[in-house]
Amino acid sequence: MENQDDFEPTAGQTPEEPRDVEETQPEPESAPEAYVPPAQPAALPPAPTVVKRPLSAMAVIAIAVVVALLFGTVAGLGSAWVGLRLFNQKQTTLTVVEGSTEEGVAAAAAAALPSVVNVDVTGDPTSEESSLLPTAHPSVPVVGNGSGVAFRAADGGGTYILTNDHVVANAKTIVVTGQDGERRKAQLIGTDPETDIAVIKIDAALPVIKAGDSEKLVVGQLVIAIGSPFGLQHSVTSGVVSAMHRSLPDSSDSGTVYPLVDVIQTDAAINPGNSGGALVDRTGALVGIPSAIYSSSGANDGVGFAIPVKSALRVAEALIKTGSVEHPFLGISGQTVTADFAATEKLPVEEGAYVAELTKGTEAEKSGIRKGDVIVKLDTTPIRSMDDLILAVRRKTVGDTVTLSLYRDGKQIEIKMKVGVKPANL
Repeated sequence: MENQDDFEPTAGQTPEEPRDVEETQPEPESAPEAYVPPAQPAALPPAPTVVKRPLSAMAVIAIAVVVALLFGTVAGLGSAWVGLRLFNQKQTTLTVVEGSTEEGVAAAAAAALPSVVNVDVTGDPTSEESSLLPTAHPSVPVVGNGSGVAFRAADGGGTYILTNDHVVANAKTIVVTGQDGERRKAQLIGTDPETDIAVIKIDAALPVIKAGDSEKLVVGQLVIAIGSPFGLQHSVTSGVVSAMHRSLPDSSDSGTVYPLVDVIQTDAAINPGNSGGALVDRTGALVGIPSAIYSSSGANDGVGFAIPVKSALRVAEALIKTGSVEHPFLGISGQTVTADFAATEKLPVEEGAYVAELTKGTEAEKSGIRKGDVIVKLDTTPIRSMDDLILAVRRKTVGDTVTLSLYRDGKQIEIKMKVGVKPANL
């Protein structure tokens, strides 16, 4: 995926500075500080990151996790509810383990609950958190809570569990609790901040969840979220798929990662502690990993996001095999073309991704892409903004050959290039 920095300027504003398609966060000039409510008594993991966006409702994107020292901050994660009929299909009876039910949510929950775990973590406080303690006061561990999903039996015994990077990153201890109530220590296998996916492992055997097909989800479809909101283990909520392929590249305070690219949007009641849990379909098959919410308060506002299971499993398998993940990268930094920007720069089009910088030694530089080019298509996918380019690149695989349609000196040309690997230092 590519880097970017600021959103496109609105009418009447001066053109924005170039932004990196992959890593640089937007910094609105006058966006108000996002409100973060106090932590719940049962605190939840690593300090939440919120995104400040110039929206009329002062909405924020919050990583679903709460961290507590002697105080805390809150962000959320979630779940979903939908009707029992999809495309006018008649209600059907679903067989679940023992017995059957006509309740779609109950059927899905019964199938998936045994594979969902509560995740408790402890870690060292940050320097900022420690500075709030009285002088000479002993260090107070940070404690947190999230969720996870058993997805694969480990060779030689044990079980691999999917969760979010922001739940377990930098944790000193990780303890999972299954539906049987037994607490088990877990080891961290690997994390990927770029996609907010992590894998942990326990020695015990847990029921492994069935993997669904996130590519076949449709808007309005019933989905069910299972996790530990506010530490309430194995809670079930339901909702609908509100939208597919959402990309919110300004979803992290970090300037180098954009976890929310090509994600599932759901209207579920999402709250702190659901992070890393399961979003399943009516059969109980895993279709997503709840990761964040879009909210004006830091709690559920009915707009939640889950990482598609297809992406999550790809990253998880790479973490298990090699401990790291390769991410597609072109090496282009730029900004979205708007009517005002096009007029200022005398561009032939009013939509597209404007190339402002090229990362040295990358495939974009090698292929002949130049500063000032305006990319309007990647293969058959229209590129109307820098966000479109981020999403199109994220869907590719390292080593793929792509064709970029772009405008240069007023003429439209095509350039073929390979998709490279994102450097580790970006």
